[in-house]
Amino acid sequence: MIIELTTDGAAVVAADDCTRLHVATGLAPDEVDAALRRSGIGSLDAGGRAVLDLDVLHDRAAAAATTRDWGERWQAMVDYARAEGWVSADDRFVRAHVESTAPATRR
Repeated sequence: MIIELTTDGAAVVAADDCTRLHVATGLAPDEVDAALRRSGIGSLDAGGRAVLDLDVLHDRAAAAATTRDWGERWQAMVDYARAEGWVSADDRFVRAHVESTAPATRR
């Protein structure tokens, strides 16, 4: 599952792939937190990881999902994240890494 983040918002793509979770963005690092907050899906933690609201993520991903067993896949992903310590103690948030899609600059 990939969250594509732009200044216009956050879109869940590859919703059926519950074997991975990250935020993909071409935004500058200092713009990512504001874009996540504006989109209502989360924020950045002090380490630069996305902290995603599980309820919001679930609703957006479920709307984009196409497989019949998506609910089971979703639950397996959340259970794995919880076992790895990536889900908050209150089960409201999950941490995910942020991958830059911005083209590399030449020096």
